[in-house]
Amino acid sequence: MRQDSLLLQRDREVDLVRAGVRQAQGGDGAVIMFEGSHGVGKTSLLGAARQEARKSELQVLHARAGELERGFSWVVVRQLFEHCLNPGDRTPCDELLAGPAALAGTIFDYADPERISGPPQGDAGLYRVLHGLYWLCKNLSSAAPVMLLIDDAHHADTASLRFVNYLVNRLEGSGVLLVLTHEPDGPAAAQELLLSVSRSPLARHTVLEPLGREAVREAITVRLGGPPHDDVTAACLAASDGNPLHLMELLDEMSRRGIAPEQSAADAVPGLTPARIAKEVTRLLHRLPPSARSLADAVAVLGGDADPGHCAAVAALDNDDVLLAADALRAADILEPGVPYAFRRPVVRQIVYTRMSSQARNDSHGRSARSLHAAGADLSTVAEHLCRTEPGRDPWTVRTLRAAAVEVMRRAEAAKATRYLRRALADFAAERDPWILGQLGSAELRARQVSAIEHLREALRRTHDSVVRSRLRLELGLALTASARYQEAIALLAKAGTTGPDPALTRSTERTARTAAAVVARITPGHRGAVPRIAVTVPRSHAAIEALSRGHPSHRVARLAAAALADGTPPCEEDTELTDAVVAAWALNQCDGAEPAERVLRDAAHKAFDAGQLLASATAWSVLGGVLLDTGRLTEAEEAARQLLRQQDERSLMLACVPLAAAVLTHCLVETGRPREAEEMLRANGLTGALPQTALSVPLRIARARLSICQDRFEAGLRELAECREQAGQEGWLYPSAFCDYLSDATKALSITTGPRAARKLAVDVTERARAFGAARPLAAALRTQGEIVGGEEGLDMLEHADRLLLPTSYRLERARVLVALGATLRRQGRRGAARRRLKEGMDLAHGIGASVLEATASAELRLAGVRQIRSGQQQSAPLTPAEERVAHKAAAGLSNREISQALFVTVKTVEWHLSQAYAKLGIAKRGELSRALTVGPSPRGDGICNPA
Repeated sequence: MRQDSLLLQRDREVDLVRAGVRQAQGGDGAVIMFEGSHGVGKTSLLGAARQEARKSELQVLHARAGELERGFSWVVVRQLFEHCLNPGDRTPCDELLAGPAALAGTIFDYADPERISGPPQGDAGLYRVLHGLYWLCKNLSSAAPVMLLIDDAHHADTASLRFVNYLVNRLEGSGVLLVLTHEPDGPAAAQELLLSVSRSPLARHTVLEPLGREAVREAITVRLGGPPHDDVTAACLAASDGNPLHLMELLDEMSRRGIAPEQSAADAVPGLTPARIAKEVTRLLHRLPPSARSLADAVAVLGGDADPGHCAAVAALDNDDVLLAADALRAADILEPGVPYAFRRPVVRQIVYTRMSSQARNDSHGRSARSLHAAGADLSTVAEHLCRTEPGRDPWTVRTLRAAAVEVMRRAEAAKATRYLRRALADFAAERDPWILGQLGSAELRARQVSAIEHLREALRRTHDSVVRSRLRLELGLALTASARYQEAIALLAKAGTTGPDPALTRSTERTARTAAAVVARITPGHRGAVPRIAVTVPRSHAAIEALSRGHPSHRVARLAAAALADGTPPCEEDTELTDAVVAAWALNQCDGAEPAERVLRDAAHKAFDAGQLLASATAWSVLGGVLLDTGRLTEAEEAARQLLRQQDERSLMLACVPLAAAVLTHCLVETGRPREAEEMLRANGLTGALPQTALSVPLRIARARLSICQDRFEAGLRELAECREQAGQEGWLYPSAFCDYLSDATKALSITTGPRAARKLAVDVTERARAFGAARPLAAALRTQGEIVGGEEGLDMLEHADRLLLPTSYRLERARVLVALGATLRRQGRRGAARRRLKEGMDLAHGIGASVLEATASAELRLAGVRQIRSGQQQSAPLTPAEERVAHKAAAGLSNREISQALFVTVKTVEWHLSQAYAKLGIAKRGELSRALTVGPSPRGDGICNPA
């Protein structure tokens, strides 16, 4: 298996060997030379050549040159021919050495130690031996063609290479195929002789290239038993530089440690040091002078900053010694040519770094930091070295780390800032500095780390400056909110502070804290009545939310939200989550104002980011993701949500952006037929259990309920939905656009579990609420659902009304749903021509926005409407759920719906529901097509028009 893996991406070379074999079989000779660095797969190619020769019944003689045997004569020649000259061989030795070949017999005469140990005396003696060896090859090939294999020819002794040169010039008509491998570097005498061989007209010389991305992917799949994530492929390619030997050793190390090729393993790959490669690198380094080893250590520590000046400072060498040491490392194939210095393969850096003692690493990183700082390097680069030193009592280290933390926070790299500040705090010179504690807590809050609370609380206790205390109190309140400690957060944020030396700044921070307290009280259960007592003034954006919760019509809510944005209130100086602009934009989107809401949110996100307000920027992006989802830009919405959830895990603080982004991503994955991926995403982010009881969790709870229903867990989905609606109603967290997200799935689940009457009642209730609110999108979603349930002319009127409502808006996802529902209803009424037009329009719109589940539904309806060929681009059909698959297979086996319900212990209505979903996903129209569809999958889709039957 190892050999097969190393032969990836070597088809051209194997074809070259096969051509040479055919040439030898035809009675002619040939030379094939494979050049490549150590580990590139030369030996494996020779193994493949040997297999090809044996399959073609060629005689195979092989030898491998050794570096330590280079000083002896005829070492490689003896390896080649000793086996066939063995008295036990089937061809008598006398026959092979008959005629001119007898001239070579002297070098195989082991009875004469003087003759065996030295080279022939003079040119005449050498010529006689070379000519005899040539005739030995001729005698061998007279019985069958011969393949001579020489591995690592650059290590071969001079006498043997002279024979190779002599033979190459006489191969025509010989039936001898010579295949040899060599590295580009080696002793000058060997390289000169090999160059002479390559100039022969019979020689075919090829340089082996490193493995590419696809070959690395295939090697990982074979070695670790499964296809790797793209990030793992990229990490293995970077660590091995495409060198097959290094790659295989790396994969063996991953296998030994039980590291699966999943995305989470990508970060671990660069830190692996395979034992075999480590021994080889250590052997090479031990043969070099101490200055070369010191330079290698400096290059390993400095990484990409290893220019000669910094290396001299870190390795404590003068400039001339650095240049000489670099030459020695290049000659040993350890360093690349050029500057800054870099190792030939990334894995070598890790090996060199690992073999250094802890004290050597500590000293080298310290010298690196000071050298780079003196040269004006980026502070974060300097800080990375300081973080790898042991804490001491160095004020310069503390100052540099603090400055670097400020710099990376401006670049939104909060996790880096936390690392720098923790290292600064560990230094004895810091002495629990309240400034460092406060900055650390602030960075941890933005990195969603629970330790933010502890550090902010300690900083608040140690700080006496009133302005700083106000800001720390605000930050601590936000951290407590993110950890679901709402009572503490409200009490802390609402607490008035004393006026400091800058009363205006203090009052601004206190006002922001009180507003934040009012927001927390508004979005958490049981605190709504405390808002008037907390907030000094209520911003108009919050007035819009209050109007929304009281059931005021959408035009009034929109007016309040627009007025809040028109106020031109200057951006908040403090970094908070639910800013006035974000709240107002969210309210606008509830009232069909997607376009202005998007403009406001993008502007707010970019301005907050530029100002270093990471909390505000993240929240703006999470709300913007909802707008992108509503307007049918699923890919963009998914990308934005994934970016926000990248730092999240089950131990993280729950910032406002997290449930909002997770809700958006869940809906995107459901719409594109990836419910299992959505479930895994929620599990990875710690969002499958009980969620914080806040208004911000409502969208995620609705998304989870919808996911449960899509996975046939109807009871669980309806239960979560009912609990969520009840709490939202009690707390005034009305959420009109949620109708679009859950109503259709909820009514279908109710029809299966409870009956059509309950589904109709829910649809009527939601339609009345949506009509009272007056916004187009929620009302269209309610009318669509009710129209599907009612059916007939009344249902058609509702669906047509829903389409008219959405036509002037940008809500493409909901309009695609309405068009498909309208077409299906028309088809059921026998109006097939009108149904085709609507379904085709809905399918094209669904395809354009990437809603593959909806597109599959439209495709199935079009088939029922009599369309033979359906084309709207390549469709990625949604997979069947396990329940749908079970029902579909039993139906394909000929069981009736009642028999299936009895076999699976479900109701007949459940069976009908699963079959309808399976038909839509498989792109079929009737039961008789199930067997074929379950075998070959959904019908292929091109890119053209519908052709009615």
